[in-house]
Amino acid sequence: MSKANPGISKLLSSMKKLILEVNDQEICRRLDILLHSGKDDLPAPMIRRILENPTEFDAREVPEPYTQYVKHYLYMLKRDAREKEKDRIADSGPRGNSRSRPSKKNFSGAGITAKKAHR
Repeated sequence: MSKANPGISKLLSSMKKLILEVNDQEICRRLDILLHSGKDDLPAPMIRRILENPTEFDAREVPEPYTQYVKHYLYMLKRDAREKEKDRIADSGPRGNSRSRPSKKNFSGAGITAKKAHR
């Protein structure tokens, strides 16, 4: 990463942790190119606000050409939160109780073979 643009480097690093799709990877690649192109860096207080409190941040505050990258970062965060919520709901089972589903650990095949042998 470029030491000349530490703000963009932090944003790019955070974005890379959230990559799920090819589109995300391509956007990160383009931001990396922009990072090394010598464009002006984003102010440190702005980067801090983006990374620490993204839900309260308005991407329109970011100067061009970085606006689209910040918007995509905010999208990635929202998508990640949705995915975690889906996983949490799926893990909790149909009634919100994770103990309602049978555990694979306690499953014994002995009962099945005994039934087959009994026939």
